[in-house]
Amino acid sequence: MLILLAIPVIVAVALAHRSVQAVAPSNLLVRRVRSAQPRWRTGALLLGLAMVLLLTMHIVANAASAGFPGWLNLVVLVLAWDALKVGWLAVEVIARGIICVAGESVKPRSSPVRPALTHGSPGNPHAVDGNA
Repeated sequence: MLILLAIPVIVAVALAHRSVQAVAPSNLLVRRVRSAQPRWRTGALLLGLAMVLLLTMHIVANAASAGFPGWLNLVVLVLAWDALKVGWLAVEVIARGIICVAGESVKPRSSPVRPALTHGSPGNPHAVDGNA
């Protein structure tokens, strides 16, 4: 009987999770960065964003401990989570960039292109050197 009461709750939580995955700014950023080619500039910007998030988290945590409203602790948790998420994304982008550069340097070189031998003329495809 308890499972029948839990099913609507599970469905509601699943729908909420799906909607948050679709519209949360950090999730949109992750999706956008992972779909693009890895660049060093993107990795550096993501590391900078993670540092800004950590600094903001520290400032809000100090404000919450100084007597500001208690709900700021939730903001601190969200900022900490986003800082970790963006930091790991930066590491992933940099690692993908290293792998791409290493993969390009390992690729075998293509052999020089040799001119193709002509085996006939446009009028007679079976003739060699144009003689029929």
